Amino acid sequence: GEMPPPLTPLQLRERAAQFAQETVESQRESFKRYGVWADWDQPYLTLQPAYEAAQLRVFAAMFKRGSIYRGLKPVWYSPSSRTALAEAELEYPDGHTSPSVYAALDVTSKSEALQKLTSDPVQLAVWTTTPWTLPANLAVAVNGDLTYAVVDSGE
Repeated sequence: GEMPPPLTPLQLRERAAQFAQETVESQRESFKRYGVWADWDQPYLTLQPAYEAAQLRVFAAMFKRGSIYRGLKPVWYSPSSRTALAEAELEYPDGHTSPSVYAALDVTSKSEALQKLTSDPVQLAVWTTTPWTLPANLAVAVNGDLTYAVVDSGE
């Protein structure tokens, strides 16, 4: 299929906020059906400006203390609720093993360099420990500082 046009940062934030609001409404209705009592007219939402401002103040204080650094960490995703999960929300039974898969993803738009190498259809080999996220993938990131190989699988 054809790729959707790229979003500006503002459009992306607006869509994310809209998605979050829709999810809040869906979860609110579920909680009401379950009989959960809450102040449904004044929910605690992390996308509220007051919450975001408080988080930025805490972040600034942590940064000034030298507690902030750049690193890598997975973002856990819930396919059933279609939202990211905090690490504290994950519970695995003893002996749990995360599944992993290799997948071949079609290249839908070849770079000039790749076009020079082959006119055949090309797939990227990927490996993931979160196979449930594959249906939502729109892109594969590559690192311009790494060397990649084009291999003929013989198929």
